Amino acid sequence: MKLINRWFEKNGAGHVTLRPEDNEDMWHLYNLIAEGDNIRGTAIRRVQNVSSTGSTESHRVRTTLTIRVTSIEFSPASSQEGSEGTVGSNIPNASLHISGQVVSENQYVRMGAFHTLDIEPNRDVRIEKAEGWDSVARSRVEEAIVPGRGAEVAAVVCGEGTATFCLLSQHMTVVTNRISVSIPRKAAAAGTSQHEKGLGKFYATIYDSFIRHVPYSNANLKAIIIASPGWVRDAVAEYLNAEASKRGDKVLQRALKDKVVKVHVTSPHVHSLVEVLKNPTVAAQLKEAKFSKEGIALDKFFKMLGNDEMRAWYGPDHVCLAADRGAIGILLISDNLFRSSDPVTRKKYVNVVEAVQSKGGEVVIFSSMHESGQQLNQLTGIAAILTFPLDVEVVEAEEKEEAERRKKEEEEKAART
Repeated sequence: MKLINRWFEKNGAGHVTLRPEDNEDMWHLYNLIAEGDNIRGTAIRRVQNVSSTGSTESHRVRTTLTIRVTSIEFSPASSQEGSEGTVGSNIPNASLHISGQVVSENQYVRMGAFHTLDIEPNRDVRIEKAEGWDSVARSRVEEAIVPGRGAEVAAVVCGEGTATFCLLSQHMTVVTNRISVSIPRKAAAAGTSQHEKGLGKFYATIYDSFIRHVPYSNANLKAIIIASPGWVRDAVAEYLNAEASKRGDKVLQRALKDKVVKVHVTSPHVHSLVEVLKNPTVAAQLKEAKFSKEGIALDKFFKMLGNDEMRAWYGPDHVCLAADRGAIGILLISDNLFRSSDPVTRKKYVNVVEAVQSKGGEVVIFSSMHESGQQLNQLTGIAAILTFPLDVEVVEAEEKEEAERRKKEEEEKAART
């Protein structure tokens, strides 16, 4: 993401102009833009002209519109399913559609008309937030404009005859391809040749897909993970090495030697990536990667929930209580919660983040485009690891007692007046 310009006032008002460059930038914009914001960008409008003879003709014009947002739709990039023995399509671009009413009239569009801006890569978008730029929104901008981002990990999750290719960046897990090859069972000696032929077809398809969908020559790629239940990962790695050697592909040989990590998982599906990121070897290699920190934090929370539940709280009400008491050591919060159309709800979660940070706690904002973020969303989207144990029932009783005391004081004060 390129920062074109920004201007903030002390009260949080202001605007930012950004130029998205890739799918992850679209995801950042989706998290930055909220209902009620004013968005300025390039649009295509169909214009009708009436001639002096009364005939009409229409043509499309490119113009710049400013709209007040009423709805936002994000569609992540995803590949089509590969058919048996074939490779799926190349990864398309993510799409971001922002709808709203025009608030700045021009020669083609009247005030109040509805329009949808289709955000495209390398086109500037100006954002003016209705509720001002809070600390979470500003942090998102700072994170988005860091240069040199992109896919940090490639993963191939395999099963018997199936494989899913993924790219993991800071905020997104993108499935770039899926393959499925039928492998006849090795039921008897007579079936051995068919079984071997099926395996050969499977490995060849994986190799072709690997070349097309894994950016193994990219210096930013920290690891290539080959994961599977059983023996498949070892066989796949051996085939890739043998084929790279046979074809004299030195770059691929070097990448396979330096970057490949083979990991056991319990299921040959994408959600097994959560297991992968818990693997000590992978965690050590990716300790600086944001999505790895998310997986480690979530794993730590679940372990705490099983061993010392008074230090593992989740749910908005309970976590807010813990934050009020300065008890949170690590806050786990989903970016989903900051996309609320209700400004009061968003402000509540921003306040929790700021309260934890002000007392020296760590805040991990999970991307709901990663498997770990989706798991956190199933757990209400917010959880906390406390620095000291607190009994939920005791805290709730104290809060209820305090609320009753305040109510009584207010009633006595009203009676005196």
